[in-house]
Amino acid sequence: MQGIEKLSQANVAKMEHQILDHVKQALRVTLDWRVPSVGLPRKLNSVQFTLQSFQRHLERLLDLEEQGGYMAMVAEKKPNMHFRVERLAEDHASFRSAMRDLLPVVEALQEYQCEEFEAICREIEELLERIDRHDTEEIALLQEALLMDEGGEG
Repeated sequence: MQGIEKLSQANVAKMEHQILDHVKQALRVTLDWRVPSVGLPRKLNSVQFTLQSFQRHLERLLDLEEQGGYMAMVAEKKPNMHFRVERLAEDHASFRSAMRDLLPVVEALQEYQCEEFEAICREIEELLERIDRHDTEEIALLQEALLMDEGGEG
């Protein structure tokens, strides 16, 4: 039964990762949207909405990864990779903190605050880039942990 439960958790994490990728792409499209100043309120509303969705899915995925997800599995199977798991967990804390800081600022922005809005959009883009790098590191860690041949057979 435990194997089925882990498989189910892996499927849920995979699905949540795919959803997060879609929301991340939608957020990038929204951030790249070039609007005249009269369209700024629509862009602001779209960024607010999409960022809220992104935050919910990001939080869910981070929780899944930390609570019975790949982090525990890698630490169990490859204790020598524990320091890399720790570094990725630190990234999770950093992402949560960044979202806690960004969301209220984005939600408080007014349509006439063009310069502040552009600066926040750049901060969001930088966060997305950090998350992309993090995802690449996670994939590399999983590949090494699960596919590396330890040798030792005859």
